[in-house]
Amino acid sequence: MTLTILHGGTVLTPRSAGIAEVVIGGRDILAVVPVDESGIPAGPPGTVVHDCAGLIVAPGVVDGHLHILGGGGGSGYHSRIPELPADVIVEAGTTTCVGMPGVDPISKSPEALLARAYALPVTGPRAWAMAGGFHWPPPTVTGSLVRDLYLLPHLVGVKIALYEHKATCPDLAELTHLLRELEWAAGATGKACLLHVHLGTAVGDPDLLARALDGSGANPRRLQVTHANYSPATLDVAGRLGSAGSWVDVNPLINPARIAGAVAPTAAVAELLARGVPADQITLSSDGNASVPRTLPDGSWERFAHRVELLPTVRALAEAGILDLPDALALATRNPATALRLDGVGTLRAGGPADVAVLDMDLRVRRVFRDGVEVVRDGRATAPTPFRPESPSAAGGR
Repeated sequence: MTLTILHGGTVLTPRSAGIAEVVIGGRDILAVVPVDESGIPAGPPGTVVHDCAGLIVAPGVVDGHLHILGGGGGSGYHSRIPELPADVIVEAGTTTCVGMPGVDPISKSPEALLARAYALPVTGPRAWAMAGGFHWPPPTVTGSLVRDLYLLPHLVGVKIALYEHKATCPDLAELTHLLRELEWAAGATGKACLLHVHLGTAVGDPDLLARALDGSGANPRRLQVTHANYSPATLDVAGRLGSAGSWVDVNPLINPARIAGAVAPTAAVAELLARGVPADQITLSSDGNASVPRTLPDGSWERFAHRVELLPTVRALAEAGILDLPDALALATRNPATALRLDGVGTLRAGGPADVAVLDMDLRVRRVFRDGVEVVRDGRATAPTPFRPESPSAAGGR
């Protein structure tokens, strides 16, 4: 077994471990230990040592809402977005992702989404998927959502849309029943069986989800609301649910530069914390490769970009003093992994998978390891896809 040692970097697990080295053996992390003052270790013959002095060594990013199959489709056939290349994902520092269904349940079926999730780990991140989408009841593989969750190991939850003009949304009785089924499925499978709720900006009962939770008796952590920063109204709904124990997800793709009335991600996190939502119940996800490009608030047309980056928002949260760097990093690593019950990922610890991102002090990606294999070197994927466009991905707004 070849050993790889990441030596002398500032290690965040995401908790601060100081100047340390991360020892990788095969697919796993063997140890995270303080640096030996005697210098760079030699290790046994064949050991690969990377000098990480002046760099940050962190868990790979866990992106819990990513359109791996491509979003769009709400503005005509031509508006459907292509599949997301694996190398784009890992170059953003992401080693784990959850593929999301979206607006189009016909050409982007659950079978197609699962097939993409199966394909990505060959050269890119480990991947899971969610059932559901913008249509209620959603399409299934086996004939029912609960059977899909029980029988298909890559499914970790159900996405629905509420307060959304382009969606058919479940009512109170259907939501209550769904939460009861998810509670059963979580117990039966040990999976998260998360209800991941897209919050839109249409008018609706702001207490609908709270009433469904109360009526179902489900654990509040069975629920995660996303697009919390779509508007002040969605942020209010998310803040009240987060204060009651549910997960709240903030998206850098949603920002005032792109969407009129949106709340900047950093401002949204600050507001959630001020309202008493614990930092360890807040997650960041990219919503990357979704319904872009779009018309900007100034009337111009946006240039297409995959927009899968989360680390610029982590950096912005730390620079603004909203959270310190380890806690800000946890929003994109440990917290989503906990919400999704993905054991081992999102942290650096002995016995866990060797999913590691080596970053510069501005949180730009230098190297990425997934299961101990170097998938990014000098900021570029080691196995670039032949299907990738030439234009680089643009960073999400802060």
